[in-house]
Order: sequence, then structure tokens, then C-alpha cells
Amino acid sequence: MMVDAMDAVRIIAYFKGKSILITGSTGFLGKILVEKILRVQPDVKKIYLLVRGGIDARRRVQEEC
Repeated sequence: MMVDAMDAVRIIAYFKGKSILITGSTGFLGKILVEKILRVQPDVKKIYLLVRGGIDARRRVQEEC
């Protein structure tokens, strides 16, 4: 089922000014989701990325996102 133009407008309006929490943002689908939000939802207030802790967490975000 395809999302028609009216649904797309409603989705964009819903996320306007909102903050979004994304888990798994360094994985394959997470990267695609973050890129899509940044490209299609310019009025999102903030995007929070939840990344597993550890020594490599900062490097993983810098290299993979």
C-alpha cells in the first residue's frame, strides 16, 4: 500500500517541532532512517541517537553515521 500525498503531508506536519529518539542508529536500517528524517523532515526539533555504551561508542557514531 502506497502512502498518498495527503498522508505524507500529515506525517510531516505531525513531526514538526518534535524530538525523536532512535535506537540502533548505527545499524544498517538506523542509518537509513536518520538520513530519511534529516532529508524529509527539516522541522524536527531534535534527533536523539541511542548508541550502546563502551569504549567504541563515540567512534562508532563518528565513523558509521
